[in-house]
Amino acid sequence: MKSLGPAVDHGIPHEAGHILVGRMVGIPTRGVDVEVVRLRDPEGIRVGDFATLGYAPPDDEIPAMNPELGAAFMLYIAGGVAGNKFSGMTKIGAEADSDRMALARITNKSLEEISDVAVGIINKRRREFRQLVSLIRQRYVDRITKNRNIESGRHLLVTQADLDKLFGEYISSNGQNGGVAQ
Repeated sequence: MKSLGPAVDHGIPHEAGHILVGRMVGIPTRGVDVEVVRLRDPEGIRVGDFATLGYAPPDDEIPAMNPELGAAFMLYIAGGVAGNKFSGMTKIGAEADSDRMALARITNKSLEEISDVAVGIINKRRREFRQLVSLIRQRYVDRITKNRNIESGRHLLVTQADLDKLFGEYISSNGQNGGVAQ
């Protein structure tokens, strides 16, 4: 597969990991977007952060959080790094710092440690993961790289309806969703 640049090649499987693992442990997401900055060069853009649009508990709710829900959130957060690991990326550096900070709100376990568990979830759902990566990648190419008039800002790549459709196809084909919390 042709590289779309380091930020994109890293960002897409990362967000796919959050989404897939979240879906499997009962933490739904609303989609994926990406930040784009238009450069002076008429052909140029700079790609910023990809983001999974999801729910994060407020700090004051975390101490009273049900342990099963807390475990699900830990896996959801670590799903991004798990997506990178599953895709063959061995060096996980500062690009995962926002996930480290999110995880530190819930536990003192390391992101790397929990991501190893989350990789197991992706391994069991590798087909869905690859389809999700493919969907995000294709939307990125269609909506960002092919759009010569793209404006600076955040751009929605995948919606909740897209995710529901993709995962609905797999749930109906195997009769289960593999989730922890529904």
